[in-house]
Amino acid sequence: MLNISNLEVVYNHIARVLAGVSLEVRDGETVALLGPNGAGKTTLLRALTGLLPIHDGEITKGSVLLGDTRLNGLAPEKIVRQGVVQVMEGRRIFVDLSVEDNLLAGAHSQRGSQSAALQDIYQQFPRLGERRRQLAGYLSGGEQQMLAISRAMLAQPKLLVLDEPSLGLSPLMTREVAAFIRDIRQRGIAILLVEQNAAMALNLASRGYVLEGGKVVLDGESQALMEDPDFRAFYLGTGAQGGAKRNFRDVKHYRQRRRWLS
Repeated sequence: MLNISNLEVVYNHIARVLAGVSLEVRDGETVALLGPNGAGKTTLLRALTGLLPIHDGEITKGSVLLGDTRLNGLAPEKIVRQGVVQVMEGRRIFVDLSVEDNLLAGAHSQRGSQSAALQDIYQQFPRLGERRRQLAGYLSGGEQQMLAISRAMLAQPKLLVLDEPSLGLSPLMTREVAAFIRDIRQRGIAILLVEQNAAMALNLASRGYVLEGGKVVLDGESQALMEDPDFRAFYLGTGAQGGAKRNFRDVKHYRQRRRWLS
């Protein structure tokens, strides 16, 4: 499916943000991409979806392959036609259009029946069906996120890229969005999930990558990552013994043990 190999990205011909990043998403697999702000996650997604040029960025080394198709240098709309569809951070819906018009915007390239696809979405999310004539800007944050993911699904993705789907949502809506992501996975669609909520991401994914300073510093099966003491300390907020860190002395202790930076 997706194979990113030794990827290097530079902005404005000066600032190198990614330095040799490699990752893989197999057919039908959900993979989590984790890391702090500024780690390079957004840049990686821009490289994957063809949005680097509008931010004065370029791929200087490495490759991005979807199957046998090289995505390097393709325009964003051509990458979408290859089957890579992104739900961007902040949802980015058309707030002045109705719910249904937002969905139809995602279905413009669909090969099958739009009516059948819409009914499938409304069955999955009855609230969207109830509000299909309502302006999308009046939806709650969780409903807008449902709409954004549903719109992406109507483009019939081979690889669905989700950028911070739980951002700004209540715990209840986060659980509903997570349930929808599980349903998408069961349909055999590959997912690259970028999330600050590491526990949620690894519960949804089979594998994960940790990105820091433009490099992959840790990767592995989700369960193995959740049991890793350094990962637990920095991304799950627990100490090596599973208890919450109590003071700055504990933080300093784990900073010294952060073996991937040594």
